[in-house]
Amino acid sequence: IGVGTIGAAVVRGLCSEGGPAPAFVLSPRGAAKAAALQSEFPDLVRIAANNQEVVDSTDCVILAVLGPQTEEVCKGLQFRTGQVVVSLVNAFPLVQLKEFVRPVEECAIAVPLPAVARRQGSTLLMPFHPTAQAIFDCLGTCVAVDDGAKFKRMTCITALMGDFYRRQLAAQQWLVSHGVSDAQAAAHIGASFATFVADSAKAGPHTFRELVTEQTPGGLNEMVWKGQEADGNYEAIGDSLDGVYHRLTTGQKDAELTPV
Repeated sequence: IGVGTIGAAVVRGLCSEGGPAPAFVLSPRGAAKAAALQSEFPDLVRIAANNQEVVDSTDCVILAVLGPQTEEVCKGLQFRTGQVVVSLVNAFPLVQLKEFVRPVEECAIAVPLPAVARRQGSTLLMPFHPTAQAIFDCLGTCVAVDDGAKFKRMTCITALMGDFYRRQLAAQQWLVSHGVSDAQAAAHIGASFATFVADSAKAGPHTFRELVTEQTPGGLNEMVWKGQEADGNYEAIGDSLDGVYHRLTTGQKDAELTPV
């Protein structure tokens, strides 16, 4: 229910070649994306006449509407015992969700990132549920937590995505300013960052510290991270995450943590 960017990414990741290829019934919300998915996967995807038809036709309902629309959408729907509801609406609390999808007892909230479309995405899940875990394990890495406070803290990490891309842009701009073409700079930086990430994608408790300390003493990599550290850039990441957490928990920006 709801076929926006993330909802469409989940469908595409599950239905594309090499995926588990489940059948999907899509709501008419997000008509253009729904039509594109039906055209791409005609044997797996059909578009329902309305949201209730989606609920009536499925055992697992994925709710992917915008936060402010969640209550209105759920209020008009009749769910049934035995269904599983997985909400991609992080801003809508699990306790409230359960109230609106009664008599369903099995509910979870998932926060997938767009790369699930290529089955290379990260998904945060609360609480652990075998059906939800199985869905998102197919789409990359799924980390489940049962503690709401930890879930909210971990959700903050997704807000670093824009910073990651902004650093790539800064590096591209630096190369271009020294005569490298936009295309060459983009190709090299994209591949380089992907290489960096490949070494830490399946991280254990000590992976990041080990990767930092293995940089050659006195070498160029150590010079850069020590310079960034001296400039306060890593401390600033903590400040930014504090600001994100404050906004997630209060709905307001913290003036002390908001850049001028």
